[in-house]
Amino acid sequence: MKKIWLLLGCTLLLASGCGTSQADELYNNGIEALNEGDYEGAVEAFEQLTQSGERLAEAYRGEGIAWLRQESYPETIAAFSRSLNYMDFSNAEFEKDVTYYLASARLSYGEVDKAIELYSGLLRKEADQECYFLRGKAYLIQGDLENAQKDFTRALADSTDYNSYITIYQLYVDQGQRSEGQVWLEMALELTPETGEDYYQRGRILVLQEEYEEAADALVEAVNLEYSDAMLLLGRVYLNMGDSASARSMYQNYLDEGEYPGRGYNGLALCDIYEGSYDSALQNIQSGLEAGEDEEARKSLLYNEIVVYEYQKDFATAKSKMAEYLAAYPDDQDAVRENQFLSTR
Repeated sequence: MKKIWLLLGCTLLLASGCGTSQADELYNNGIEALNEGDYEGAVEAFEQLTQSGERLAEAYRGEGIAWLRQESYPETIAAFSRSLNYMDFSNAEFEKDVTYYLASARLSYGEVDKAIELYSGLLRKEADQECYFLRGKAYLIQGDLENAQKDFTRALADSTDYNSYITIYQLYVDQGQRSEGQVWLEMALELTPETGEDYYQRGRILVLQEEYEEAADALVEAVNLEYSDAMLLLGRVYLNMGDSASARSMYQNYLDEGEYPGRGYNGLALCDIYEGSYDSALQNIQSGLEAGEDEEARKSLLYNEIVVYEYQKDFATAKSKMAEYLAAYPDDQDAVRENQFLSTR
């Protein structure tokens, strides 16, 4: 789904709200800190701005974003609420933007009813597909499947975006409602694919349904239409079908034509693991890590490296690698569970 939250900047927000040069400097310092990921510095700058009494709505908005990035939800909610309270005059886009942020914070904090109330208020002013999607998500978290379905249906009115259907399906999965979410995948399969990306997305959906032969057909068509990412997924499908030779060929083709070589090497390592060629897997993993900056590939390569050492029964190295991996990716729940297994070895 598209994001409608607005960009940061004085000209976008309260058009007449730019204050003194000192206030402007503090505001710009806060924005710069946000952009650099220095959220504590951003909070400090915006708090200094609020103490000056100038540009209060914008300052509290910026402070709210900084707290939100730190997942400090009570502070986030307080800041966005103050931003709305300190609006000196009507600015519909600014109010809408801050309200979306506030609703998101309330939802993350578990205040689902209050988030729904905020989204409903926005929808009373303007029917908006993104807002229907977000309210549908809130209803789903609340367990109100009927209203969730209604809002998701409104959100997807006339939509041909496969990824939106997959996103909604995943929301159902996250709430333990996989079977109820299947309807959205079925709806997506009723769309008529036209581009390589369409066929790739159709393949993704069929993989989620574990219909591997049909998925392979869709992904072959995507590859024929020169959508290179389909090679990676097609390789995984071939592995799931027990055809490591075709998978290896597909990953090698991606190495020759794709944008991110690390992902191709990761695929070759998966083929090696499937075939029990662990030394070759480690070589391909090392080649992938040396191939360049690609965080998605790097994460997969490092995880698969641990898997290889486990298969080789080198548990000491696997544990050491896992400690490094979890230091870099502490939120990877699969790795957390695997680490629990390793701790028993």
